[in-house]
Amino acid sequence: MSAAPTPSRPRILSGVQPSGSLHLGNYFGAIRHHIAMQDDGECFFFIADYHALTTVRDPDALRAHTQDVALTYLALGLDPVRTTFYRQSDVPEVCELTWLLETVTGMGLLERAHSYKEKVARGITPSVGLFTYPALMAADILAPQADLVPVGQDQDQHVEMTRDMAQLFHGAFPSDPPVFRLPRSKIGEGARVPGTTFDKGAILQVVTAVEPRRRDDGQLVDIDAYVAGFRRLVAETLAAANDEELRSTEELAARIEAAHDSHLPGIAVAERFLRVVAEHPGERPLVTPRDKTIGVEFYCPLDRTLFLTREGRRVAAKMSKSHGNTIGIFESGKPLKKKVMGIETRLCELADPLDPDEDIVFQLYALFADRNEQDEMRDRYRAGGFGFGNAKKALLAKIEESMEPFRRRREELEADPGYVDDVLADGARRARAVARDTLDRARAACGLGAVRG
Repeated sequence: MSAAPTPSRPRILSGVQPSGSLHLGNYFGAIRHHIAMQDDGECFFFIADYHALTTVRDPDALRAHTQDVALTYLALGLDPVRTTFYRQSDVPEVCELTWLLETVTGMGLLERAHSYKEKVARGITPSVGLFTYPALMAADILAPQADLVPVGQDQDQHVEMTRDMAQLFHGAFPSDPPVFRLPRSKIGEGARVPGTTFDKGAILQVVTAVEPRRRDDGQLVDIDAYVAGFRRLVAETLAAANDEELRSTEELAARIEAAHDSHLPGIAVAERFLRVVAEHPGERPLVTPRDKTIGVEFYCPLDRTLFLTREGRRVAAKMSKSHGNTIGIFESGKPLKKKVMGIETRLCELADPLDPDEDIVFQLYALFADRNEQDEMRDRYRAGGFGFGNAKKALLAKIEESMEPFRRRREELEADPGYVDDVLADGARRARAVARDTLDRARAACGLGAVRG
């Protein structure tokens, strides 16, 4: 059997989990770019309902979210003629291919997955599915022989792991030509979409790296003792400052830096990153041995809410369902008005000039506005006398106007559910044809032979 020739246009693959209603962060961060990519190559876009099973336990909700993703992509411009659009679970070949990849993949490779380590550090009891998640993702990519995988920076590791698994398979079961194409990442150019709230919380996340031996006596550093000592340092720092003296993560970080050596003598710190989060993942620190240091990640409860700031500016929290600060793609009318008018802003007098670079309202407005409209709004902010209320009204009008055609298209699609089902069925048929060819070649390379019956 011979591998399929590389097409003149690259094959592009991406998936989205049906874990909840999609919002403007999903649209500007990924969906809009997926739609545009239909002109750049042969696109395979799928609804990752197998992946969603690691978190979603309500079958009715999973079905509803899956339908919502399909309606959203079609309403926003996905062309099912140009693009192969399908449910992951309608292509069972990916599950068999996952097993074949798992037989050649070492535990160490899966244990290095950032997403897995992050969830363990947050105290989540990992399932086998969560641990082997990268292997299923690799099968998603390799089954249709994808060339390019658009991802965010935090997902780039999964594409590298996919390449590793493909090469491990080729090493274990060589064939000429090799079974799989090796995919490349296409790091997303999507905007970081702010939510309706500033980034703040009452839990301090500490990500640091310390030298393994103490400087004063050369003894090995006791990581548990260091974590306990750092938590005491944070508590004492908070107790020594009132709310007006300590309002942001940056101010807390500066005080910790000044007091660290006196409270935790002998500990050499190679790097440290602090940020405030809203949820406490658990007491257990995550320890990662490195070449010359020990990486440690842990959390400290705070006795107050702090704003995350950069260079003295408050930072908008990323739009996320977990933060509860989203605006739905198709929201309109009173629900949309309530969310827009409730966007967090700084307290100030109406006559005061406003800083557009710090303001969430302006950042959201800029996503919809052209360059001239953005410049005009900046001038209004800086002149004073404009006020956040007027800015919110301008944003509301911009969202209503920009998204109205998509809302109308979605309403048309909702009135014809059979069309959506037909689109997904046709996409599954096309995806399965490619995946079956890949799986047949993989089975032959392993010595399993063709599927009978």
